[in-house]
Amino acid sequence: MESFKINKELDFQNHLIGAKVILNNFQNTKPEVLEYFKSLRNADKKNKIKVFEKESSKFYNDKMKDLRTLLVKQTQEMWNLIEDKYFNKIEKIHQKKFPFKQITGILSTTPKFYGYDFDGNNPWFACPSDSSIKAVHVAMHEIMHAYFHKYFMEEYKKKFNLNNEQIWIVKEVITILLNLELGDIRIFPDKSKPGHEKLREKIKEDWLKYKDIKKVLDEACLFVKNHK
Repeated sequence: MESFKINKELDFQNHLIGAKVILNNFQNTKPEVLEYFKSLRNADKKNKIKVFEKESSKFYNDKMKDLRTLLVKQTQEMWNLIEDKYFNKIEKIHQKKFPFKQITGILSTTPKFYGYDFDGNNPWFACPSDSSIKAVHVAMHEIMHAYFHKYFMEEYKKKFNLNNEQIWIVKEVITILLNLELGDIRIFPDKSKPGHEKLREKIKEDWLKYKDIKKVLDEACLFVKNHK
């Protein structure tokens, strides 16, 4: 159901997504990372690829070919160990089947940002290229976004008259359910973004109380709408 790959073109797309998003939402990011994304965003179309290639040159060096192959192999093997348990749990949480027959995890060189594209014929998300265990953990997080994107985002945005930022917050905070329901296959906890702590704690309380994703999302959307 999921495969991990290295794809330089999609890695570049993830860097571009990062440049668009991170400067507006992640001001606590290290200065050197912000500087990189600023240079990428400000470069003209022709030079964006040059900025990216300079940043990722070590990873895509021909001398690293065997290491890249091993990294993909190790990440895939690690994921295979937990895939069935993950999807069984995640489908039970969402009360829905996984929306795609296949999804690809792209091992990305981007500093600290992992985007996705779930709208095309070949859905993908990005995850770290420097650690198989981190890549698997990010995969669990991003696949939750795939569920939200497919089944809940437009419905709840319309139902509660939320703007893009508000529905984005709900999408991000709901991943706290990974800690509550999948802690037995995770080494690292799913962490909150700055400013999301209160809502994540509310979602935790509501989930333990209701164990109903729709009720939890109702409460989360009301919280976001009433705490501008």
